[in-house]
Amino acid sequence: MNIYLQPDLPVAGMQFDLSYDSKLVEVVQVSEGEFLRQDGALVWFNPGEVDSSNGKIDSVYGLILDKTSVTGPEVFAIIQMTAGNGSGTSSLELSNVVVSDNQGLIIPIDVVNGAITIASGTSPSNISTTLDRRSDESNYGVAGIGTTSGSYEEVEIVEKSSQSVHLGSQISYQFVEHENPITYISYRSLTNAGNVIATVEVLKQTSTIASSPPPGIVYKNLNIWMGKPGYAIESNIQDAVVGFKVNRSWLEGNHISDSSIMMYRYDPGTWEPLSTKKISESSSYVVFEAETSVFSPFAIVGVSSDNIIEMTGVDDAPAENESLDQNAAFILCLSMLVLLFARRR
Repeated sequence: MNIYLQPDLPVAGMQFDLSYDSKLVEVVQVSEGEFLRQDGALVWFNPGEVDSSNGKIDSVYGLILDKTSVTGPEVFAIIQMTAGNGSGTSSLELSNVVVSDNQGLIIPIDVVNGAITIASGTSPSNISTTLDRRSDESNYGVAGIGTTSGSYEEVEIVEKSSQSVHLGSQISYQFVEHENPITYISYRSLTNAGNVIATVEVLKQTSTIASSPPPGIVYKNLNIWMGKPGYAIESNIQDAVVGFKVNRSWLEGNHISDSSIMMYRYDPGTWEPLSTKKISESSSYVVFEAETSVFSPFAIVGVSSDNIIEMTGVDDAPAENESLDQNAAFILCLSMLVLLFARRR
């Protein structure tokens, strides 16, 4: 089973205890996940102490030693268990959970407990699995810890891409997951940054970082994170663009013209429209590219043709103005004739 952490604030350390049913499962070992090491940081990890008789793991913790932090979602710890001969469901209850930043300050969290089901007749075997957000059918356990953004269940999929970043190089991240509308992210590097990871989170709803939903009809809500906190700034990257695709059947089903598709980026308190252009199209997708200087929550939206108000064509305006000009001239001539007639009298 995995202890999974999805932060929306930079994290530098974490600890937890875990309770389970010792009659159904036995803990073999606790090992470190990739959460704290995902940006190459120096990490201290303690696997804790297993109390098999009482079904508890005490004092599992890890911290980054070089005062950096991480923001991408990932597995913090992996707990390998052996199933017994009995059947039933063992709850996996987290307690004494503390998540902190690189200043040692505690970050508010939401905890999602898990469970492991041992089916009847299961022979003793190792239970070890990786997290698949897209499937709820696994009998294996996943416990989740989210910071103020909420639980990992708000995320549909996560896809990462890693590149070695050097001064003056053109960096391009490619994404291939079918459910991920982001196809690439590229920019020119203005610094030597080493290995930089780009993370795309496809969300089931508006990012909980945002205080309001984006305007228009939403195709996909996203979080896009680039490297460590503070990396993706204008002094480090230049000419950043995000390539994305929109399913043509969604456009047709919602009566949306591809010319109305826009990518928005959430800037604290408001959704900012990004310069967006169509790149190509096929029978299945229309591909777009948007310019951005910051990576944060994003949304791909469109406007239904049912909501567009038809405006009077510009060709009609000159005729109307011409008619008004002719009426004004007629009234002026008539006024002059009246004045002339009055003076003769």
